[in-house]
Amino acid sequence: MSHENFQRRVAVLRDSWAERRARKGVAGAHDFDSQFGMLLTIYQWAEDAAGDIRAVYGEAMSVTISPPPDRDGSVPAFVVTIGTNYTATFALTDRTRMGSPRWAIGVTVGAGGPGGGISAAGPERRNSQWTRGRLEDVLLSVLGAYERAVSEGGGWPPSSASQRARGA
Repeated sequence: MSHENFQRRVAVLRDSWAERRARKGVAGAHDFDSQFGMLLTIYQWAEDAAGDIRAVYGEAMSVTISPPPDRDGSVPAFVVTIGTNYTATFALTDRTRMGSPRWAIGVTVGAGGPGGGISAAGPERRNSQWTRGRLEDVLLSVLGAYERAVSEGGGWPPSSASQRARGA
């Protein structure tokens, strides 16, 4: 392992802890403003992740992200779409308890087309902190569903050029 790789790993560790400390106050708060701010942070992470997916797949696959969530919208949300039918929707929802509003960010993943469905994907209630890694895990699961569909003959078939680029 080279010095640059270790230095990069140290920088990633430092940055992840700095990010955690910055979110600490927001992560435990369940008021609308705090959770909307967290949703905007997740949106920024999703933009970065979408760029990373595009860098790996190039023109072989479409990765889109909807506009940022609207504070005044009925349900502040945004959607990441992989291919044409595979989505991760991040939304701010009101989970009122005993008459007290309690806002949280939920995510659903969807696989369109025949046999597709939508399911909740976390985070778990007892550990509801969002991290960049957790967002990336959700997007990897959607990307995995896309790849599975392509491999099993469903969904969008890659062109022969993209198959060669992926080593197929």
